[in-house]
Amino acid sequence: MPKKNFATALILATVLLVAGVATYVVLEQRGGDDENAVYYVVEAPSNMKGVLAANHIDGYIAWEPFVSDAVVDGVGKVIEWSGEIVPDHPCCVVAVYNSFASDSEGQDMSARFLKAHMTATDWINQAMDDSDSADYALLVDIAVEFTERNESVVEEALEHMKFHYAMDASFTTALENFTDMYMELGLIAEGKLADGGYSNVSDFIDKYIDGSYMAAAASIEPSETILNPDSPIRLGFLKGDIHQLAQAVGKSDAVLENGKSIFEEYGLNVENAIGAPFSNGGAVMDAFAGGYVDIGYLGSPPAILKHLNAEVRTSIVAQVNSEGSAIVVHADSGITSLSQLAGKTIAHPGTSSIQFLLLKAALQWEGLELKLKT
Repeated sequence: MPKKNFATALILATVLLVAGVATYVVLEQRGGDDENAVYYVVEAPSNMKGVLAANHIDGYIAWEPFVSDAVVDGVGKVIEWSGEIVPDHPCCVVAVYNSFASDSEGQDMSARFLKAHMTATDWINQAMDDSDSADYALLVDIAVEFTERNESVVEEALEHMKFHYAMDASFTTALENFTDMYMELGLIAEGKLADGGYSNVSDFIDKYIDGSYMAAAASIEPSETILNPDSPIRLGFLKGDIHQLAQAVGKSDAVLENGKSIFEEYGLNVENAIGAPFSNGGAVMDAFAGGYVDIGYLGSPPAILKHLNAEVRTSIVAQVNSEGSAIVVHADSGITSLSQLAGKTIAHPGTSSIQFLLLKAALQWEGLELKLKT
């Protein structure tokens, strides 16, 4: 499939999903045409390699390092990277719980957190620019500890990562298209926008993205003292998700020469929220709703879904990464293209994930439909 620019690819994906909604619903109800059906099951990414190795599925779509883990171990091979499906697509974001940032202190803490996130992201990118440097070796060590994967897996995964924090027009367009896709698939009811006080999708995304914290972060300087010693920021993030490596770098006391962590450098006491690390972005949003998380790293699609469907009042305040997911099949399956997935069983992390949207769009381009395996 030829590469598409970002906006064109997302718009095309939306059009194809819209066109396929009626067919998708019929397939779910009556079993579908086996010649055009790809069966799916929902599985936690941490389990996908083992399930694939046991031949219980023919493939899966997941984020890093759960892709490279299977590839390096010889269990799986990639047939399509997410950047080939939709180039430069955004994935994870930083979200702030609105009640946490409801006063000046919470706003300052949120801006300081973003300053640390930006600093950590810049350090990651600088380290990745020179794989022979001491900083790159340290980055790998931090990632190994965080992901609980070996150096070979981490280094392979980093090859497919793009770390960002800016929220530009392309980012906004992508989130609008994700929302459109979920509405057309019936995963967001038509009335939810109006219920939330939004006139349309563009109005929703414009209000859901809050750039004020990043603007405030630009002028924040290091602090000599910890400003919230008795009220730590409760951080939510996903287990072993290398997309969210910035928070692990931000916690490390080995990155800065003064022995402080980057969070401490900007006056912050940060601790893992109760339940963290979480299995998926939906769980992070549930923890926000339960009052257990103040700031979280999670995928933009679950943030959108839970904000609208469950009225979880968060704001998206920064990007975290783009791309970094892939469709994996068994290494000796003989499958080399998406068209060969017809009749096969593929695992994905859940309908609230960007991986589900990417898989749905990629198969739609091949004239294939997803069908729940029963």
